[in-house]
Amino acid sequence: MKKLFGIVCANVTPMFSDGEIDLASLECLVNRMAETGIHGVYPTGTNGEGHLLSKEEQHAVAKKVIEANAGRMACFIQCATMRWEDTMENIRFACENGADGVGVMTPTFYKADDTVMIEYYSDASKAAGDKPVYIYNIAKYTNNDVSVKAFAEIIDCNDNIKGIKYSNSDIQRIQDYLRAPKKNKAEALIGADSLIVSALAAGCVGEVSGPACVFPKRYVGTYEAFMAGDTEKARELQNRIVACSRKIKPVPQIPAIKAMLKMQGIIKDDICRRPFRKLTKEEYLLLESAVNEYEKESY
Repeated sequence: MKKLFGIVCANVTPMFSDGEIDLASLECLVNRMAETGIHGVYPTGTNGEGHLLSKEEQHAVAKKVIEANAGRMACFIQCATMRWEDTMENIRFACENGADGVGVMTPTFYKADDTVMIEYYSDASKAAGDKPVYIYNIAKYTNNDVSVKAFAEIIDCNDNIKGIKYSNSDIQRIQDYLRAPKKNKAEALIGADSLIVSALAAGCVGEVSGPACVFPKRYVGTYEAFMAGDTEKARELQNRIVACSRKIKPVPQIPAIKAMLKMQGIIKDDICRRPFRKLTKEEYLLLESAVNEYEKESY
């Protein structure tokens, strides 16, 4: 059974100028991630514009990523949608079509208390069969946070729910999650690029990142240096990640990732779905500078 660990890439969904999915570019992106040492692929999530894709498009992306990956990286499909039933169908589709497992974002927009959260992930666990499931907690966007109490019950009552991707900077919360279950061991991955080293030191098994698609050597290098005990190198690479993140922060993240991947020749176009906007000339120049700096670095 494969699990999520290391640097997991929350990859974008390439699109043509008419907004249709560019499956050929998606295959190139998956190949690039595998060739550069990324440990896991995680499509149709936030960076993959998952909530802007139809169910059929989500299935097409999942199937292409699974096929293109061909077992090289851990392949976990993010399956949550606005509709409960569609989420469960997406989980079944991913697991039946060769995914190593799934990630499931919390219910979105409408408030979900602990009872709802526990029922939701119990259903997700059943839909996944014997495949591993990871909770995806990104409360700043979904309006729903997974409490430590609910997390402990979800983990202890569902043997195939292995852990959580936590997209926040609260290291203390991660430690609370890891201590809370009494029966089953839980794992955590952080979704904050500036805290890879801190999160690993706190007990996380990895990080899930969108920009890792663009700057894989920095991210993989940080993880591998930390795991090898070279904390000085890990901190140096982490500092490069932080500096770059601050530099390009004014640019909307998903269009920025696509634009930089286009600059690198990985995907054909940098189209995003509405409500994302076209980037300005100044934003493109800023991103180009960030890519050029990365390509000049030594590792």
